[in-house]
Amino acid sequence: MTAVSLGDLARTFLLRRQNAALKEQAQSLSTEVVTGQAADVRKQVGGDLGALAGIDRSLATLTARKSLTSEAGLAAAAMQTALGAIDLASRDLALDIKSLGTNGSTMTIDQLGSQSDGAFRAAISALNTRVGDRSIFAGDLPQEPAMADAETILADLDLAVAGATTAADVEAAVSAWFDGAGYATAGYKGGDPQGPMAVGATETAQIRITANDPTIRETLKGLALGAILERGSWSGTATERADLASRAGDRLLQNQSARIALAADLGLQETRIESAAATNAAELTSLQIARTNLLGIDSYEAATMLESTQTQIETLYSLTSRLSRLSLVDYL
Repeated sequence: MTAVSLGDLARTFLLRRQNAALKEQAQSLSTEVVTGQAADVRKQVGGDLGALAGIDRSLATLTARKSLTSEAGLAAAAMQTALGAIDLASRDLALDIKSLGTNGSTMTIDQLGSQSDGAFRAAISALNTRVGDRSIFAGDLPQEPAMADAETILADLDLAVAGATTAADVEAAVSAWFDGAGYATAGYKGGDPQGPMAVGATETAQIRITANDPTIRETLKGLALGAILERGSWSGTATERADLASRAGDRLLQNQSARIALAADLGLQETRIESAAATNAAELTSLQIARTNLLGIDSYEAATMLESTQTQIETLYSLTSRLSRLSLVDYL
């Protein structure tokens, strides 16, 4: 039988090819041991990638929806906090004003005016709350502030009430400003209410509240009426000033039930968002488990094969080292 031998160059190429193949196998097995999933996906699913593609598509949709519901939930919670702060300040101010009656001293009325001014400015600040880079009360123009700054609004109201002689005149002027072009151009800077958002496969939620909501405008009217008491733009008699304070308190109290209803409607949308988020999370987990089962491998077997491959690589290195030291004298 004729023996077939390999030349030095051919043997070198053969050893290099074997070395590369073993290293590639070791890398693949290392990945499988670490991830617990097959490195060769096509081989694992027998060439049928349809089921895997469907799972991955659903996972991508749910991941995007998770981000949407998370952002919507944060915005709704921030809105609820802002509305709660506005309602609390308005209720406290209204009670203070009503406890004054119609015979309050000039100093007391001035103090209520200062308290109203602070409450108005705090309300404007709350309505300009941002979550991330979005102004949550600005409707479909979230990049813009929902409201002009408080001083700009109050300065515009100063002009609106400049010719008023009675508390009734001031109330009428302030009401006309908030219901007309004054608020639309110099007050509210946002857009229309946002449309419904898909928070689940068949579930939607819609937060329609903006700083242009009638309930919010009515609350701002009451706060602004009180703030005018210390502005100096209207110089009414003591009796008229007490009457204006009373009218501010009445508006704030009458609007309280509407503020509660507004917060309740927002709470309903929060519940829908939270429920959809929980459903999405459960579905996401189920799909991740299904994907793992589809691509999962026996980690113990993979570790054993990796160890065997590493042994082969070490053996190949040892063999290559010995062959590289051969000489003609040793061969003969």
